[in-house]
Amino acid sequence: MRRQLTLSVSCAVLLATALSAHGGQYRGPPGIPVVPLPVLNGPPAAPPTPGPTTGARDVQPYTISWQTWWEFNKEPYLLPRSATSVVPITGSDDFYLGPNRPNLVADVLAPTEDDRKSRIVPALIALLEADRNRDVQSATLVALGKVGQDPPGGELEAVLAERLKRDDQEVRETAVLSLAIAGRAAAFPMLVSLVQDDKKARAMVDRSEVRDRTRAFAAYGLGLLARRLGDPKLSQQAYEVLWGVLKDEQENDRDLLTGALSGLGVLRGDPERSADKRLAWILVEQLLDWFAADRGAGDEQIQAHAGPAIGRLLGRDVSSLHQRCKQAFVDELDDKNRRGAAIRQSAAIALGMLALPEERDAADAFCSAALRSCYERGRDQTTRWFAVIALGRIGGEANRDWLLKAYNKASRATAAPWLAIALGLLAQPAAAAGSPDAVVGQLLLSDLIDAQTDDQRSALAVALGLAGHTDAAPTVMQQLSAHEGDERAAGYLCVGLGLLHDAVAVPQLSAVLRRSGRRPFLLQQCAVALGCLGDKNANEQLVAMLKEYDSTAVLAAIATAIGRIGDRRAIDPLIELTADKRMTKLARAFAAAALGGVGDKDALPWNTSLSIDSNWATFVDTLSNGSTGVLDIL
Repeated sequence: MRRQLTLSVSCAVLLATALSAHGGQYRGPPGIPVVPLPVLNGPPAAPPTPGPTTGARDVQPYTISWQTWWEFNKEPYLLPRSATSVVPITGSDDFYLGPNRPNLVADVLAPTEDDRKSRIVPALIALLEADRNRDVQSATLVALGKVGQDPPGGELEAVLAERLKRDDQEVRETAVLSLAIAGRAAAFPMLVSLVQDDKKARAMVDRSEVRDRTRAFAAYGLGLLARRLGDPKLSQQAYEVLWGVLKDEQENDRDLLTGALSGLGVLRGDPERSADKRLAWILVEQLLDWFAADRGAGDEQIQAHAGPAIGRLLGRDVSSLHQRCKQAFVDELDDKNRRGAAIRQSAAIALGMLALPEERDAADAFCSAALRSCYERGRDQTTRWFAVIALGRIGGEANRDWLLKAYNKASRATAAPWLAIALGLLAQPAAAAGSPDAVVGQLLLSDLIDAQTDDQRSALAVALGLAGHTDAAPTVMQQLSAHEGDERAAGYLCVGLGLLHDAVAVPQLSAVLRRSGRRPFLLQQCAVALGCLGDKNANEQLVAMLKEYDSTAVLAAIATAIGRIGDRRAIDPLIELTADKRMTKLARAFAAAALGGVGDKDALPWNTSLSIDSNWATFVDTLSNGSTGVLDIL
């Protein structure tokens, strides 16, 4: 039976060492007041409640907050700005996957291929072979997948597949995902077998059947791997396997169904290639029917994921199929419709992915009108928040004017932070192109000066960063000085400075970083901001701090920040940590995860295409539970 997390603040502190070493990133304020704790490759999160002996964890009840939305959707906006990179266009392949890391950061010493093959991979293999601890194994498997290189004298797929036979469910499912993260064609038939639970798969796991959770992770991974490989034949095969799961009327495992649905949703290939376009259109027709079918209230949280899947497959356009989908989602927003909140939430998300601003296509005006009406009169508050985010994503003058008016009338305690983020999103493309919206920026800046709560202050800092209102940098720096004592607000003020790409902030951020050795969330967010600014000295600070602190919580945050920055000068200290038996097992696992971050072949986290525009509010365990879901593992 699933349990609500009911730990007291003191218990939360005591359970810091129970965190999973490869997941559990911060996704906004938790459902009850617990102290944020550090995890690998993400900001702090509340500790997961231990689950059944299979290794599964209970779903973490997120508070529906703008912070939660931001943490699931932030990655493309946090890319460093350099002469060779700008923030990717919303909906493009780069928005979901990112270009290769070596071309991104001119000011950071990126690892070489020899670093990956001769230094990082051997160190990870040595740790994997030396320690069977769950955290060590899981963190190391993901790290190997990120690097994606064969070990000396062996094959990566063989190393990962060997862990499919472990007596620990979390290790098994992590090994399955790592086969996909590595992004190599050799893993494709293995994932197909695991989803289908065939004889080859049962031999791989050394069991009479493949557990549904393992099959679910294979389903997520199969879609991700097919997308990365970009081979139309493999995409077709992945479609047949995953659609076979969905159309099986006897299949009722919610994790497996969600995994198949999510895997199908990321199959979008080259829209200019006829085979890819044909597959996407066939799949959308089927998913639209599957989404609309009356399968009962119990299945709606699974059906809801078809909305974002359709949005990912189609992107923005005005074809007849696009218009049918838009109309279907608009119909779902009507409160007279008796379907549940999860369906409405996903309909709002999908419209934000599909619709064009009415200035570009008058035929799409009804989409924005429906989203505005949903905000003004909708019964489900989460859908209302997703609706304003969708309007920000759609953009256009009419939505800008409406959002400005709605923001000015909104409650500063509840709706205004969401509307501020929506305004920032709407203004972001123009800012990235060098033409920031002065009206939006000045409004948000004025409110930041007068902000009365840390929540308002945090949202306005991020919104100003998205809007690219560089005149706000001195005020944000002043706010950071004044409110550094509040860890969460200070963290988001740092992020705002990073998004503004103002190098003047580097000295202050560096000083905050030095003072944050006992404050993991602020330390991590400050490091993220310095990474956005391409500061080559941040890595040196963090490596030095590795030797100064022995707290697992702080060590986790430092290692995570090092992994995000990806500077090769951290490799040797991290390798030493993985081999140092005086360190706790969890600390060595953190170091392994950081090594994977440094050696990561991609600029964006491997699960970005699943995370952006996801309906995380449905609380499907393998999708996101605050610890071991596919959206939690970095």
